Amino acid sequence: MNLPVQELSGHRVFRNKKRTFMSGRCHPPPPDLRGPPGEVCASRVARPWAVPQGTARHPPRVPALPGPRRAVGHPLPRKMQMYKTTTLATALALALTVHAQAHAQNPSGHAVAATGAGAGQQAVPAGTGSINGVVTDAGRGGYLAGAEVRIGGLDVVGVTGSDGRFTLQRVPAGRHELTVSYVGRPDRTQSVEVASGQVASVQIAVSATGAAATDFDSVVVRAEPIAESEFAALQAQRSSTSLVNVVAADSIGRFPDQNVAAALSRLPGIAVERDQGQERYVNLRGAPARWTTIAFDGVNVISPAGRTARLDTIPSSIASQVIARKAITAAMPSETLAGNIDIITRSPFDYEGLKIGADVGIGYNDLGGGKQYNWGGFLSNKSADDRWGLLVSASKYSRDMVTDNFESDPEVASEDREPGGSERVWFDAHQNKLYRLTRENESVSGRLEFRPSDDHHFFLSSIYTEFSDHELRNAIEWDFDANAVRTTDTRPQSEAQRTGYADVRTGNTPWQGTLYGVEMDSTQNIGNTVQSIFTTTLGGDQNLGDWRASWRLNYTEAEQDSGPSFNSTWVSPSERTLRPTVDYDFTNRALHRVTLFETIRNADGSFSKGNLKRSLDSHDYNFVNLRSNAGKAITDAYSARLDLFRDTELFGRPTELQFGFQYDDRTKENDQTRWQVTAAQLAAMGIAQPTMADFASDKPYQGNLPLGYSFRYHDEDRAWALLDGLRAQGAGGMDESVVMDNWYNVQEQIGALYGMATTHFDWGNMVYGVRGEYTRNESSAHAEDDDGYRRVTVRESGVELFPSVHLNWDLNDEMKLRFSANTGAARPDYTDLRPNFSINDDEQEIDGGNPYADTEKSIGLDAYFEWYMRPQGFFSAGVYYKDLRDVLFDVEIPRFGRDDLNAAGLDRSQYTYFTLANGGDGYIRGLELAWSQKFAPLAERLDLPLWVGDFGLTANVTFNDSEATTPDGRDVALPGASDLIYNTSLYYEAHGLSARLSWQYRDAWIDSIGDGDVMGDAYWDEVGRLDFSMRYAFNDHVEMYFDANNLLNEPGIRYQGIQRRSTEFERFGKRFMIGVRMSF
Repeated sequence: MNLPVQELSGHRVFRNKKRTFMSGRCHPPPPDLRGPPGEVCASRVARPWAVPQGTARHPPRVPALPGPRRAVGHPLPRKMQMYKTTTLATALALALTVHAQAHAQNPSGHAVAATGAGAGQQAVPAGTGSINGVVTDAGRGGYLAGAEVRIGGLDVVGVTGSDGRFTLQRVPAGRHELTVSYVGRPDRTQSVEVASGQVASVQIAVSATGAAATDFDSVVVRAEPIAESEFAALQAQRSSTSLVNVVAADSIGRFPDQNVAAALSRLPGIAVERDQGQERYVNLRGAPARWTTIAFDGVNVISPAGRTARLDTIPSSIASQVIARKAITAAMPSETLAGNIDIITRSPFDYEGLKIGADVGIGYNDLGGGKQYNWGGFLSNKSADDRWGLLVSASKYSRDMVTDNFESDPEVASEDREPGGSERVWFDAHQNKLYRLTRENESVSGRLEFRPSDDHHFFLSSIYTEFSDHELRNAIEWDFDANAVRTTDTRPQSEAQRTGYADVRTGNTPWQGTLYGVEMDSTQNIGNTVQSIFTTTLGGDQNLGDWRASWRLNYTEAEQDSGPSFNSTWVSPSERTLRPTVDYDFTNRALHRVTLFETIRNADGSFSKGNLKRSLDSHDYNFVNLRSNAGKAITDAYSARLDLFRDTELFGRPTELQFGFQYDDRTKENDQTRWQVTAAQLAAMGIAQPTMADFASDKPYQGNLPLGYSFRYHDEDRAWALLDGLRAQGAGGMDESVVMDNWYNVQEQIGALYGMATTHFDWGNMVYGVRGEYTRNESSAHAEDDDGYRRVTVRESGVELFPSVHLNWDLNDEMKLRFSANTGAARPDYTDLRPNFSINDDEQEIDGGNPYADTEKSIGLDAYFEWYMRPQGFFSAGVYYKDLRDVLFDVEIPRFGRDDLNAAGLDRSQYTYFTLANGGDGYIRGLELAWSQKFAPLAERLDLPLWVGDFGLTANVTFNDSEATTPDGRDVALPGASDLIYNTSLYYEAHGLSARLSWQYRDAWIDSIGDGDVMGDAYWDEVGRLDFSMRYAFNDHVEMYFDANNLLNEPGIRYQGIQRRSTEFERFGKRFMIGVRMSF
């Protein structure tokens, strides 16, 4: 039973009676967050209980104090922990491989591996045997992954792995015809003789033309990399027993995509959310980004951002395939409502022997002229006996860029007391945020594999990916409502000193007007943020006779390392004549203009405009404070998984039974420190107040946004020198409250058991099963009261069941129907579960956790038709529906409303307050269409010129509709859900040249839920992206490429309620890169 405990401006949150709360008191909440007597919001306190003995956990792990030039990265002790974990895993792997080697060489023990036609000792039904085989590419060499292998007249089907291998079990003795199917290629048939109790081996070479094996020497191989990569992706999709879309390795390379999010954005039903123009999050079929999980080689990992899958930390170069699983099975973790992104990395057994790949590129951004470069490569090889394999890879992408940006903050102004004032929306502030950025993606990975026999495979894999963001930001803000008075104020102007804000009597409107003596604020910041994932997996796949086993042991560390930062705050003098008069014009949503003038005080105390003010100088500001922040948010995750498989019969049909368990143990801990010095502290010490001129740069403005004034960037070296100098004089100190206020620790344990079956019929197969998961969460933070800080701990546990069924119906050799019913859950993010506040003074925001938030749940239904047209085409149409429960919303309250969190010189009562609350129920429903066609068959059929056949087209469109009930009872579209998404690419391939022109589009989508009906919700506006890529292959080993991104320089626009009311506008410019790829 859920009990309502608080209402926040109509937003209601619920608590569950089964949850337990421990620890002490804290600040009382803002008035609109109060709960029943004796309880307050989860952010601060559960009940005024004393701290129980023995409940205090280890003290907060405090990062190194911020200081000038401190390196951003991982401390040595944590690296040593990683190395110890890797060493332990390696030792275990060696022990297992020794055992497997002895097992393979001594068949008198347990069931043995069958490595050849005469090696069968497996326990198989009388009169049956098995087939082990390899499928290769007859024309270009290498293996064909995902090919389907069938036996005529039997309901037996196999799918090749990345090494081209397949196994067919329980095959009746006798001669059989094997048929290999692969998208874009004619079927290949080959005979094989199976002896009772034995294993038959076969190798099948499949050509692109259907030529017989004896004719391969006469086949002319013409490389068509775009079409071939499309076929590989479609084949992986076709052979899957659940609903997926796939990006193949070459397809990633052929697109100008630097990270996984960008590559996924071209698939049906997937849209991306961008930051600074770079793809970051994905929305699967209209679902919020937090409902999507990520995995490496089938093992779910936590991203540095928590449960929300932030994909800009993962470069596309590490992947051989990226699989978007839109409907999960019982064998997969159920912690998703939308789907799972599975990043399949390369294996040394994907290649026949030594393989080397390299990529080097250089380019620039036209906005600001920043450089970008890319390099990467991998080396793979196997031992002579094909038992050992090693693959290592590394990559780096870096780009320098600037951003044109302005932001305007809307409000229903309390100062406007004129008729209709409650329905007018004014802008209380306007600012230019002028960014200079360096962003980098790096990766290092290694994979060691040992295969003592065909039936025993072991591997040890380690992956490290890193995204770094080095940011210099000049922010200049005009605080329109500072010192404003209500229009009903009757005091004389000499006393009231009216600015004209929100006063229609002066002729001002929300879109145009003049304001006198406007307060001007500025922040000059330097930020350093590194997000990284380090994941190591030890695993094995073993054939144990009648049973097969797959096991994985994983350790993952996801880290966000922020700082040290340089944050300086400045404000214009309090005397109005030393502040500018501002003409504002917000009628153009793509360009909010401010024109600055000197301010003149008239004899009657009123103000008027003086001369045009063309520049902002050091004397326009007074120093407020200088801070340096540092923080770490680290998630340690341990996972163990065992899957068992057995081939049998159910209902008289061949069936693969699958059972398994999984245990996950995750801990996320957040620490933050701050050094700061204020103007008052410097004055008390007799130290001269710094000025902006002390660290100003002479570098000219690099953006294209017409500002209407000039300013000076800040110089990074001079900024750090200023901070060093103040610290050397003993100024400033650590703010201990930041350490206590921002520390939290969230622990989670998940235990899962599942059972699943895949039953094969002559018309296809059905996958059905159920998964049960036990979850336990414990979140701790510090709360403050009159007696100081106390530990607050909140615990929660529960058991949930997740059934699912997937039906795959082969209408014929080309057409397939898929139906699925599935269930899932999305648990609140770790940051949302923290029982405290986090304060951001730079952005004037307060975030409050909600450990009482309920898990979101769904029941999903899917129906898809897929047509794999011969010889070279694909079409699909599908509908989906998800019934949602307990949808979570980010709740935004314009003003915190209390002074309990105020600090020296900081009034936080006016900060924007963000928290999380469950709403009601909802749904997502939609229609997906996709088409891919190489024009060669059409050109031949319609007798068109030959060059027409060198073109091809891929296109997809998604129509989406969603609705959920917010905590205040409104029905709105889900945040992140666009009603329309489409992608289209026209490509050309001939004579070694490959070129592709791609267009992506998504219409407007809700970013966050607003406050009330007048303001409306916050939206990101529709956006399209035009990209072009071209390759020329000199031979099979060397190609040159050219990539061009964002050719139309489409802006990102955010608005509140109506499109005209834009609240943010940003442009990033076009990007170009040229380079060389080599493969040997």
